[in-house]
Amino acid sequence: MNKIEVVAAATLLALFCATPAQAAGRILGIFKDGVYTNHEKLFTVQSPFPEEPTILDGRDPENDGAGAVSFIDDFGRLYGILYMKNRDPRNDAGADTAVAQEMLRDWYRDKGFPSLFKVSLPKARILRDEPGQVLGKPAWIAVAHLPGGSPLGRRTHGEDELIHGDSWRGMAVVTQGERFYLLMTELRVEALATRDWTYDPQADDWNAFLPQLENLYSRITFR
Repeated sequence: MNKIEVVAAATLLALFCATPAQAAGRILGIFKDGVYTNHEKLFTVQSPFPEEPTILDGRDPENDGAGAVSFIDDFGRLYGILYMKNRDPRNDAGADTAVAQEMLRDWYRDKGFPSLFKVSLPKARILRDEPGQVLGKPAWIAVAHLPGGSPLGRRTHGEDELIHGDSWRGMAVVTQGERFYLLMTELRVEALATRDWTYDPQADDWNAFLPQLENLYSRITFR
């Protein structure tokens, strides 16, 4: 029988993917009493899972100070926070919503998605993206298909490498201070998905995941 193991998803950052980081002692930040504290003291976040999850975090200082943390449960549910410095001159608290969303769009398409996802998964592609809001803040909302990007890996007898299924990831980008924050969640929970599961980017409810990301955002306390 194949053994399913939780592993570091390649879609965080290439740097983060060396080990599964099952124990809190192997992460850069601190996880205590259900609260993760970012290693740079940028934020804390309450775990989105009632049971203790696998936590993966990492950093890539040369990539505009990029960093990430993800929470993953045994079924392949994933909630993640990726961040990167915001060097856009349009990053002004007084900017109107349309300008803020244009900035978020440009960063996501030109910098964030290529350097955080396609660098590790060259076939990754954006299925749909549009302006939106997260808890009243301007946001850029997207869904991406990440071939081989599932947070669950299947170990097959006789094979050294773990085999990853595809991931369909719901995302929302917001700004806080001098950084972009990309929130994400898994749309297809691999261990629970039926064989006929599909995602339609043209459906009216294409962004039905947004309340989950708003819940994740509400769990973050910025320092």
